[in-house]
Amino acid sequence: MNHLILLLICFLSVEVLIRSNYLSFVKSIFKVSKKAISIILNKNISDHWKEYIIPKYSLQMMKYSMQMILILFLIIFIFVIADNLFSGFLAFTLSWSGIIESILLAFSYVYMRKLIFR
Repeated sequence: MNHLILLLICFLSVEVLIRSNYLSFVKSIFKVSKKAISIILNKNISDHWKEYIIPKYSLQMMKYSMQMILILFLIIFIFVIADNLFSGFLAFTLSWSGIIESILLAFSYVYMRKLIFR
């Protein structure tokens, strides 16, 4: 029973990650941090401009980070709900066999999804 529930929750978690554009948040954080680092290291930019723009970049990065954390909390919440409905599910999921199975299920689902939705 735990294997079937893990299968469904892995599929649901992958769908949440895909539909929430999680990777775009990661790319956005890297892009903004690269801009901030280049401005900080540039000697030709005045300190006044740096004081103005760095807090804006920081707020952007914080916004993207909070959105990413909320998505991860949603996925964790799904696992906790499943553990409340089916006792021992979280213990199974966090065991070595559960972790390996969930990784294989998630990657298999992503691969099959790419084949179907070309």
